[in-house]
Amino acid sequence: MKHFFITACQSFLLAAACMGFPVSALAQQDSLLNSRSSSFPVVRSSILPAEEAFALSTFIEAPDTVVLLWEIKEDYYLYLKSISVVDSNGHIYSLPELPAGKVIEDEFFGEVEVYFDRLLIRFPLTTLAMENNSANFTLQYQGCAKDLYCYPLQITPITLTVPE
Repeated sequence: MKHFFITACQSFLLAAACMGFPVSALAQQDSLLNSRSSSFPVVRSSILPAEEAFALSTFIEAPDTVVLLWEIKEDYYLYLKSISVVDSNGHIYSLPELPAGKVIEDEFFGEVEVYFDRLLIRFPLTTLAMENNSANFTLQYQGCAKDLYCYPLQITPITLTVPE
């Protein structure tokens, strides 16, 4: 499995500009960047932003359950071991046993468990520290576009207000 980082493509275009090549001409030449006969890696131009690839919903399910729901686009996946909930003091909360994922062989991490399509996690609201009827925490997760690109760790601040 090959992962190509977008920054490598951006670096290529920057280097080309520094050497005097017209970058606009290079950027318009899909055949140059996407040609299989070229020595350059194939780069899919439609890699989604992380928030689209891993659409996240968070909410409190009555009366006291926190729900984390990812809708994962086709050909994208999340790493099981990357998912964590951290409070403002850096305390990492233990999540309940996560659902079984699919075991794949990852080029960088070896054998890993990942989630495709959808991931739903429920845990008690009492797990989190509450302040002024709200739970504030940071959700961390990481995923990849299959065979193309691995996103950096996503760090998403979450505030959930308990309904009255």
